[in-house]
Amino acid sequence: MSYQRDSAGRMQIAGCDVNALCDQWGTPLYLLDGRTVREQAASLARWGAAHYAGKFTVAYASKAYLSLKFAEKLAAMPVGIDTVSLGEMKIARKAGFDGERVHLHGNGKTEAELRFALEWGIDAIVVDSPEELQFLARLAENRQTQARIWLRITPGVDVDTHPHVQTGQTGSKFGISIPDGQAEALIRQALGEPWLALTGLHIHLGSQIFDAAPYQKAVEQLCLLAERAGYIPQKISTGGGWGVRYVPQHAENDGERWIRAVSETLMMESGKRGWPLPELVLEPGRWMAARAGVAVYSVTTSKTNGEGVYVIALDGGMADNPRPAMYSASYIAELAAREMPEARRESMLVGKFCETGDILIPSIQMPEVRRGERIAMPAAGAYQISMASNYNLAARPAVLWLEDGKAEVLQQREDPGERGYWMGE
Repeated sequence: MSYQRDSAGRMQIAGCDVNALCDQWGTPLYLLDGRTVREQAASLARWGAAHYAGKFTVAYASKAYLSLKFAEKLAAMPVGIDTVSLGEMKIARKAGFDGERVHLHGNGKTEAELRFALEWGIDAIVVDSPEELQFLARLAENRQTQARIWLRITPGVDVDTHPHVQTGQTGSKFGISIPDGQAEALIRQALGEPWLALTGLHIHLGSQIFDAAPYQKAVEQLCLLAERAGYIPQKISTGGGWGVRYVPQHAENDGERWIRAVSETLMMESGKRGWPLPELVLEPGRWMAARAGVAVYSVTTSKTNGEGVYVIALDGGMADNPRPAMYSASYIAELAAREMPEARRESMLVGKFCETGDILIPSIQMPEVRRGERIAMPAAGAYQISMASNYNLAARPAVLWLEDGKAEVLQQREDPGERGYWMGE
């Protein structure tokens, strides 16, 4: 991230004064460093070209964060887009994405979503179940339009991450299982459907994964499955999920290691079978956006609780960032208007919402702070605003894109007194 402090110790991102932005736009405020997003996208493309001998494609996982203005930025980059809803598809289309760069995922796609994807002619509808395959085949026949599909395969690979973000294990709600024979049977069925074109296989193991070995194992299983079914895939997607370093205790998130491991395994497995190299598709979301983002809050109150811990309350919390409450996610924090002094004490950063679990950082060394002081939490670009709610009728924050000393609004702050579902309008 393009982050530094001026001579007075005030935080600057991409040449913009963070405190001045807060004065203008209010807090909580989310900031995205444009240079970081662009560099992440460029790095993925560069590593793919260096390590994979076939065609390599990156599709941004839009569930990490999406708005129309952000999608317009992405559409100008060398990436496709992975969508999971009608809303995300509509935003991608309005932003200028061609259907050839779009995938539709999800374990419970609605008829409206499938019809929209068919009408748009997207690159792949990722089929999640036998029932969905049959339903989509009927829709495609009725429309007299062949649908390009992938099958989402559940490889039964466990990963070391929070249970709520594991998706590739045998008991997952996602995908089609290999061990019980469902996946092989569905490949054969898909190949026999005249209104479906099976162009690839897809897996997604989970999120915040720092070990490349599970990806390699899953690729091996995918290739073995395809071989048993008599199918040579044109495309193989290994999803996303590569971990991001939120706190110093986390491992370094070397994306090149991930790409190298997956590339070498797929080339080896394809070579053993005499297959032409399939197109390799990766679908990072967090890895592209998380480190580009900073959430900035204002202190409301501070006090010492009965256990002697200094409690700093902020003007945001679980409504704009539910990850700590949902996943016990870890963060660090910095003062935005001054350097962190040496004198610090055991503290916790808490949100303003009426839940005991609304704790952003349960244990951190912080100095004494005053009302109105700004506190910045980095690595806030993914799965925060996209999962935000209006709990306690809180307004979703503004989001700004920062680049070359300029700020551009990606998302306006809501005004709960003027608009929102609660107004009944």
